[in-house]
Amino acid sequence: MTGWEQAMAIIRYIRTERSIRRLQQRAEDVECELILTENAVISSEREFPLAKVWDMSSRAATSRCWFLYLHTDEGVFAFRTEEQPEGFIGIYKSMKK
Repeated sequence: MTGWEQAMAIIRYIRTERSIRRLQQRAEDVECELILTENAVISSEREFPLAKVWDMSSRAATSRCWFLYLHTDEGVFAFRTEEQPEGFIGIYKSMKK
């Protein structure tokens, strides 16, 4: 996110990083932020221009875990979150009108 862009909404998500050390696979959960600005959705790894974002949706995995799906012209990207994503999605949908 560049310094002049204002965050319209932020939701924390969990990215699992996998590594191999001494012949053992390890998985570590890292908390990141998905940031919605006037022009893009920004994750820790990518920036999605809003012009290329078609929709957002979500699905509950458990009572405390949801998947937020970002539908883009490059495919669907899933973000695992422990926050209910409806507010984030609602702000996005009101911006796209």
